[in-house]
Amino acid sequence: MTEVLSCRFVSSLAKGLVTDSLTAYPALSAISVLREETLDLQLFIDSPAGPTRHLTFSVAGMEGVLVREVVSVPVDLPQYAHDTTAGTELSLFSPSGLYPDLLQPTDRDRLYLRGGVLTALWLSVTPTEAGVFPLGVTLYENGEPVAEATITVTVAEAALPASSLLYAHWFHYDCLADYYHVPVFSERHWEIIRSFLCVAVKNGVNCLYTPVFTPALDTDIGGERPTVQLVSVTKTGEDYAFDFSLLKRFLDMARDCGVTHFEIAHLFTQWGAKAAPKVMVTVDGVETRLFGWDTPAAEGEYPRFLSVFLPALKAFLAKEGVLSRCRFHVSDEPTSEQLEDYRKAQAVVAPYLDDCTVMDALSSVVFFREGLVRTPIPGSNHIEDFLDETIGERWTYTCCAQWNRTGNRFIAYPSFRNRILGVQLYKFGINGFLQWGYNYYYSMHSRRLINPFLTQSADGQVPCGDAFDVYPAPDGTPLESIRIAVFREALADREALLLCEKVIGREATVRLIDQLAGKPLTFTDYPATPEYLLTLREEVNRILRQGT
Repeated sequence: MTEVLSCRFVSSLAKGLVTDSLTAYPALSAISVLREETLDLQLFIDSPAGPTRHLTFSVAGMEGVLVREVVSVPVDLPQYAHDTTAGTELSLFSPSGLYPDLLQPTDRDRLYLRGGVLTALWLSVTPTEAGVFPLGVTLYENGEPVAEATITVTVAEAALPASSLLYAHWFHYDCLADYYHVPVFSERHWEIIRSFLCVAVKNGVNCLYTPVFTPALDTDIGGERPTVQLVSVTKTGEDYAFDFSLLKRFLDMARDCGVTHFEIAHLFTQWGAKAAPKVMVTVDGVETRLFGWDTPAAEGEYPRFLSVFLPALKAFLAKEGVLSRCRFHVSDEPTSEQLEDYRKAQAVVAPYLDDCTVMDALSSVVFFREGLVRTPIPGSNHIEDFLDETIGERWTYTCCAQWNRTGNRFIAYPSFRNRILGVQLYKFGINGFLQWGYNYYYSMHSRRLINPFLTQSADGQVPCGDAFDVYPAPDGTPLESIRIAVFREALADREALLLCEKVIGREATVRLIDQLAGKPLTFTDYPATPEYLLTLREEVNRILRQGT
């Protein structure tokens, strides 16, 4: 006789470890969503101990439901040893081990159920019509039903607009060339880039890192990353000439994928702006690295080169109609100790970029107060220092350093720490967000290629999940993670709150956020539970349905 199984719907914010019991997760019987908003749900399945069982499944009640299996990955560095949230409700389990993360396409509606292991299916659907729908999943073994679960989905008439947040998630073009063993900017490389880029855009990315020169990021002093330079440079005597053909192709591809804004690669090295980035130049018919770590940032030939290059680049971008939607960078994450070096580098480019938006990730507010960075991107753990300043375009970022109660997307963090960022971005009027690792498949400082299916920590250097959000499938397409899907939900929360504001006003919307939180919500103080976010969205959706 076929043994009956237990299963239940749970929210996308649950992270079920393979050793967990189904009873640890309350069943979700109903949920609401806006039209054109992607709803993510999970079906948790409890399998008794025994041999692997071969199942099939069917989905009924809604059209266009994508079903993927949640796959656990080995996590070697869940969080830093000094992370004080370890062992609290703000983390899962601190030991290394297997954690759910990868969303793997199912094998033609077949499911292999391992005995004694909690299995999760991830369901995604984007409804286009309002109404109430009973979404159901039935599991079969040998053609006989062995488990089923149903959830009621209420779709509001209000439609979720496209995200109005400027979202930059740094794209690493060299990692894709290295991982797939294809020449940089070969036709196959362009195909792979497009595939990864379209998935990034689908998940809210609209501001794309643009390597006019090879990015001066995450590189050992004196080291080099593979050349991914979009602008060809030729030097004849003392004169420079530029070919923007590859950059033109890049912009066309990006815009076709849905990108609206572009980040121009940093003009000086990371962490202090001491040197020039790697710039390849054809001199007397021979391509050579003319600038790099051995080139001073603010003296000698490089400033003269920029005096020619930047006006030419701006003229090309203006002709393409994107200059006003470009964001320029000087140097990434300078510290207050590097203020003077940054000041010198900024002075080099200021005459050419004074009418452009220049922004940099940093922690010290002094860079803004001294007028060196008009558009600062503070880490979310330092943003309180910037909130009282009058800044036009407000940004924040997260990376490995934002661990002390701040929202973040580490694999070993509960998903509410990822999604809470959407509410925080809304409440504090943030209209730009940056995260550095969309697809960084190198060890720290780009010393070697890693296997992202075995390590997500840049070879033990950053907490797992910081370096990339998508996994590289064998066919050159990206596989999504729980983390990228949940952050897309965070972006949807922000847009839903903006819609709510149009109905009841901003003051009432912020009051709703704080009342449900039971305290004034900040970037480090918020309810440490998924129920808060689920309850908030249900109330916002109710307001949008009823108009009050």
